[in-house]
Amino acid sequence: MKNTLYILVLSILASIVLPSCDEDDLNFDRGITFLIKTTGGDEPEYVVTEENIMSGTLSAEGVGFESFDWNFSYTVGKTLFVLGYENFEAKAYQVDAEGKVAEIAKFLLETPLEVFGNVNNETMLAIDAPRDGSHTARKLYFIDASTGFITGIKDISIYDVDTGTAGAGVSAWPTALQVVGDKLFIPFYLVDDAGGYTTPNPDKAYVAVYSYPNVESEPIKIIESDKTSNIGVNGTSTGLIQNDEGHLFSYSSGSYLGGFLPVTTKPSGILKINNGESEFDEDYFFDVENAENGGILFWMDYAGEGKALARLLVEDVDPATDPGYDFYWGAFGRGIFNQKLVVIDLDAKTITPVADVPLNAKRYTTPLLIQDGMTYVSIETEDEAYVYQVDINNATAIRGAKIEGKTIKGFCDLY
Repeated sequence: MKNTLYILVLSILASIVLPSCDEDDLNFDRGITFLIKTTGGDEPEYVVTEENIMSGTLSAEGVGFESFDWNFSYTVGKTLFVLGYENFEAKAYQVDAEGKVAEIAKFLLETPLEVFGNVNNETMLAIDAPRDGSHTARKLYFIDASTGFITGIKDISIYDVDTGTAGAGVSAWPTALQVVGDKLFIPFYLVDDAGGYTTPNPDKAYVAVYSYPNVESEPIKIIESDKTSNIGVNGTSTGLIQNDEGHLFSYSSGSYLGGFLPVTTKPSGILKINNGESEFDEDYFFDVENAENGGILFWMDYAGEGKALARLLVEDVDPATDPGYDFYWGAFGRGIFNQKLVVIDLDAKTITPVADVPLNAKRYTTPLLIQDGMTYVSIETEDEAYVYQVDINNATAIRGAKIEGKTIKGFCDLY
């Protein structure tokens, strides 16, 4: 209780509350805000806003707000949160009364927050992960998007098997936080409890179901499916996505390149939970790995009109076949450029490659920014990185501005 109060006090004292205003009266030029990761040294990251991201070069030189080392970013409504992975510091950004993106809040964290959720564009949910392999409770944060303030912290259990011998049990690593009605859904994959990040039980999909907003310390139930593997991958918050009708769709990877060891025996695929229900739809399964134009899912997010944008691994690699290179977690680095960008029709169960986008490497993609059927992604090849504007309905893309740096993690519209 003392820790919670301490964090809340720090959040309030260190935050600046800006006056609200009517956007129609301001008539500001719109801009796109993004978190860009630079190269060299500690590779600091910057929050930058530009009016044009489709031509020229995007750089952090002399502009933006600096955040050291690795960060996660997540947007709720018109607030961008940037949360430190190593410095345990979080910041919130909004457009101020002068029409400029500005920091509105700063708060400290007890542990790094790694998975995030958006509730009605009003509340951000955030949760930590069992990085040390321990069976301690996960910390679920509730954060007001309008102020950037933490409003509560809840200790919850997800799924733990403690045998008393380190490495023989498992802990749950959350991969999404989705609220539908009065339920909170948390999908997860299982990691060993010795902190080694192996995945000893990969051949089943799991989702923990809680009540909401009165989240209890234990889930109401755990739902399971034998059709595919553990849901989601490390470092993403979209293991479970919601369509326009409120149905939920999960994705499973289970691959060496996606950080699974041992690898699953089940196909990479998509499951569905119907709106108003808290069980998997037994009549729905999309075997993405074996479908036409398919592959192994590494990431996906909802893009509107029943479609998801996804990154598929064109192949997986067993680390035992090449002792000279560690392919375990290989998709998280910059040594293998074998991800293809595709549009998935979740209802029709079809996959369409996005034209004119090269095979690429991409570790982290924030939830998508969708504007008039277009979305923006960062595409990194071995020699260069560019912004691509993707037309979801036609599965086509236009190459935009060159990225002067390693990557852009995601784009958001704060205006």
